[in-house]
Amino acid sequence: MRKIVLLLFSVSIGTEIFSQTWADNVAPILFSNCVSCHRPGGIGPFSLLTYNDAYANRASISNAVSTKHMPPWPPEDSYVHFTGARTLSSSQISTIVNWVNNGASSGNIANAPPPPPPVTNALGNPDTVLKMPDYISAASSGDIYQCFVLPLRLSSGKFVSAIEVVPGNSSIVHHVLVYQDTTVNHAAQILDNASPGPGYTSFGGIGVNSAILADAWVPGSSVKKLPSIFGKRIYPNSDIVIQVHYPAGSSGQLDSTKVKLYYNSNASARDVRIEPILYHYSPVLVNGPLSIPANTIKTFEERFTLPVLYKATVLTVAPHMHLIGESIKSYATKLNGDTIRFIDIPHWDFHWQGQYYFQKPIIVDGGSTLRAFATYNNTSSNPHNPNNPPQTINLGEATTDEMMLVYFAFTQYQAGDENIIIDSSLLTTPAIDPALIFKRLKVFPNPAAHFLQFENPEQHRQSTLSVWDMAGRKIHEQVIDHAFLVNIPIRHWPNGVYNIYLRTGKTVYSDRLLIQHE
Repeated sequence: MRKIVLLLFSVSIGTEIFSQTWADNVAPILFSNCVSCHRPGGIGPFSLLTYNDAYANRASISNAVSTKHMPPWPPEDSYVHFTGARTLSSSQISTIVNWVNNGASSGNIANAPPPPPPVTNALGNPDTVLKMPDYISAASSGDIYQCFVLPLRLSSGKFVSAIEVVPGNSSIVHHVLVYQDTTVNHAAQILDNASPGPGYTSFGGIGVNSAILADAWVPGSSVKKLPSIFGKRIYPNSDIVIQVHYPAGSSGQLDSTKVKLYYNSNASARDVRIEPILYHYSPVLVNGPLSIPANTIKTFEERFTLPVLYKATVLTVAPHMHLIGESIKSYATKLNGDTIRFIDIPHWDFHWQGQYYFQKPIIVDGGSTLRAFATYNNTSSNPHNPNNPPQTINLGEATTDEMMLVYFAFTQYQAGDENIIIDSSLLTTPAIDPALIFKRLKVFPNPAAHFLQFENPEQHRQSTLSVWDMAGRKIHEQVIDHAFLVNIPIRHWPNGVYNIYLRTGKTVYSDRLLIQHE
């Protein structure tokens, strides 16, 4: 009897693996997680909008997802879950790998979901677009930091919810720092006027001591709007100044980077600052200087203690290193010894950096110590090492130098900040309304592995189905229109417990579902 059960189980598993098709199983994963970049004109090296696209690149796809190189998301999701995390579940990875290993069947193409349209103006229309003058890079044998003044000079101050940098030539733009020059005499413009050609060269900043860092762009970064109660202050009569880093070898290539400003209509928004609180100089760098001898792997520590009387509300975190960076981790320890997690990137990738938005603000009490640990691999085992054979690498601003910075976007704490939601998916249930009538839905099978079903109690009316995980994230939503028996594929959803809600008017039908994949 036991042999028969095992045989049936093996047949069931084998049938499940071989039945996986592009249309039914793989396309939904690719369309949800990959095609925003992998489409004609996107930054991905090939499109994944069709079965032929996926089949032609099946080996690369399988390798990229199994090694977790794609989708590109360097932070360790189990350490801190950020807004907009680009991650695949183990079940989704297995689906893709098994599909490739078992012939990469197309299935019935008609069953595939429609390809999503390209995302344009994800932030809406900008209020102001500032463009630097066309500039031809002169960086031949060395890096160049060229600054460009983008006159703004508003008659009255404003707050911005987001600042979006759009590189004109992303193949040569190493990074962009966005500053605000608030000097009365427009000091940055004076420096620009004194320099021939577009912009002026300045290392370590824009050459104006009082300049305020407003934002940054690095490869792989994305931008989101802050909640309306927060904003980055734009001072009256100020200029935006961008410092663009052009690496050696980019000489002769054209760039025309833009900066888009999205204003916050809330005149009483709270001012958010961006600062590299953890930086690569003593005394913050406690075991410096930042120098990594050839053929060594070395770890450095940074430490900064927040003033006892200052309590911070932290909205984002953004580590920064260069090519031989291997890993970086940052957290804070409170006076009572508790740990506040910021970020953990176990496998640093210079080409995929970013400003990561917490789902809810992180509250850091006064007296807490912020810490960072970064490891650098200056050996020939590091495929990104810029030197062969390895050479000593020191602190510097060139791509082939190194840095160790952790930027934070923060403001002073106010009561209730811990309840603010940055990630809109962090809603626990449908909105609580005293007039709602709750009834049992009765989902089956339960536990489930491949699909969930229920008989629609409101088949004669249109309803909205939503599914939420136990962390309060909405993972699925669809309109149910005049169907008697509803069938939802769930084979790509991770194991766990989910709340199911079907709402029609003031009536909410609900049930709890346990997903258990074999």
